[in-house]
Amino acid sequence: MSMSEEFNRNKRSIGSIDIEALKGSLRQLQPTRLPSKIAVLRELLEVVDQMHDSGVSYADIAAHLTEKTEIEFKEGALKSMLSKLRKEAKAQAASALRNGQSSDTSRRG
Repeated sequence: MSMSEEFNRNKRSIGSIDIEALKGSLRQLQPTRLPSKIAVLRELLEVVDQMHDSGVSYADIAAHLTEKTEIEFKEGALKSMLSKLRKEAKAQAASALRNGQSSDTSRRG
């Protein structure tokens, strides 16, 4: 067996441990923790903004999200995170424009 073949064999398997099989089995594990609040809001930003624009209060949105996700959302923290996400979206849109790409990820200024 050549040196490179031996190296490649060792890369895939260390001793009696099959690394590739281990990687595959790790990928099958299910998350045991809830996603972060900001991650949830990042996915829901557009809908949350639409609902607030149509007259739903941040307090009601926070209560609904808490009930449905089992993650505690409070009105003040919700508003703060939404502001942060809008700034991120605005910065990403500006960066995309500088790089010659079109982006409509920023809804608010």
